[in-house]
Amino acid sequence: MPYDRQNAGKGGHSDFVRNPDVQAFLADCDYMREPSDLEAEAIASTFMPAPTGNPPWLPEYVVASDASKNDTPISDKLPSTQVGFIKVSHVLITMDSYSELIDPKTRFVDPFKAAELHRNAAPITFTLPGSNIRYQNAKSVKDGFRRAVFQQLNCNRGNGGASQLKLSDMLLILNDKTISLEKCPSCLAKQSFSFSLTSQMRECPDCGEPVFATDWLRLHEDVSDFGDNTSAMTRMMNAVEHLLLAALVWQVFQADPRALAKMAFVMDGPLAIFGQPAKLHARIMELLDTVNAKLRQMRLEQLLVIGLQKTGEVMDHANLIARFLPGGVIRILDDEYRNHYIKGNDSPVANFGNETYYGQDFLFKTERKRIFNFAIPYPFRSKSIAGGESGFSKSKIEIARYGTLIERACDLIRHFEMDLYENAIVPVALAHRHASISIVPGGKVLDIIAKASLSRTPS
Repeated sequence: MPYDRQNAGKGGHSDFVRNPDVQAFLADCDYMREPSDLEAEAIASTFMPAPTGNPPWLPEYVVASDASKNDTPISDKLPSTQVGFIKVSHVLITMDSYSELIDPKTRFVDPFKAAELHRNAAPITFTLPGSNIRYQNAKSVKDGFRRAVFQQLNCNRGNGGASQLKLSDMLLILNDKTISLEKCPSCLAKQSFSFSLTSQMRECPDCGEPVFATDWLRLHEDVSDFGDNTSAMTRMMNAVEHLLLAALVWQVFQADPRALAKMAFVMDGPLAIFGQPAKLHARIMELLDTVNAKLRQMRLEQLLVIGLQKTGEVMDHANLIARFLPGGVIRILDDEYRNHYIKGNDSPVANFGNETYYGQDFLFKTERKRIFNFAIPYPFRSKSIAGGESGFSKSKIEIARYGTLIERACDLIRHFEMDLYENAIVPVALAHRHASISIVPGGKVLDIIAKASLSRTPS
């Protein structure tokens, strides 16, 4: 590996070219399968024409969300000191306002109307203690981290004093308003803790430390006093973004279920929750099924939720085969296809994403030649259908079960696809703009704020 700012030599390859051992090694190699366009063409033949509405089936409102974090060390001295900053942004787009962005006389975008779109963004910030940070005199970074998670999920995030559902309340609602823990997350003693909407904090009789309903997410388990706590920040960001989605859906559902039939929610990333809080995915799956059951009862369209992935192994695969695909085609990403062409597992699991995913992936190439990996929620209450696992794996790819959702997702992507970024749509690009924390100067400013605040803290 080179040193920082050290350039590689231009003739480094010559040692391989002249080495007879390299030539002998290559002579002993042959292909498992000869690379050719035929295999890609065979894959392309499994795609089907993408459904389209006539006219396009579009919602009246689109809510897009994105999240970002900054958790780099705030000092170059040891021990490593880390504070985590997480930002989640939601952007509301009214379709009527979006259609008025372009002046019909000049065909240029009206800058004032574009600015109005940006004013509809609502970023939410979270700050967490990382390595070597004691929060509120907690006995360890882990206990301080637990306390910070609870406090920030248990506060009202409404603007201007407006009431908004607390995320800790939403966590309890997703768990039928009761959460139980079987051991203390601080001293690990076996104890029984029960939480409700009106009682979300207990005290451990063994160690005296507070125990919180939000400990159910297990976000603290990767936290150590002096180690790198980046993964815990990532899990927190992932869990919070999906909790916020659930809270938004639930609040609208409680106010007027009919409004959800006119809305679409678009998230940046897969419809999945990873790591310690992964069990949350099953609760969100139940919530969406409850909402859709009510909408069906009211003879309304199902709630449209879309997860869009810009990167990852599925998109790497999609970009490889994109030139072989005509425009306007789609394919449901079944587990057999994923294992054979993307994962390459010798012993694949019975159901991909069984512990993490609540949405089904699709590959979609638009008529304008852009390729997207999007997901929509599974149309089931749980993964126990058809005996679970392998049975569920077969049920989740039955396209008829998704009703109009696939067509509506394709129409929305077509309507919002944009030229500025590769394989991007406008709502997510707007949400990312308001959620992103730039490395310079944004990240540096956060480091300065954190260090300045710590220097004022009495020892």
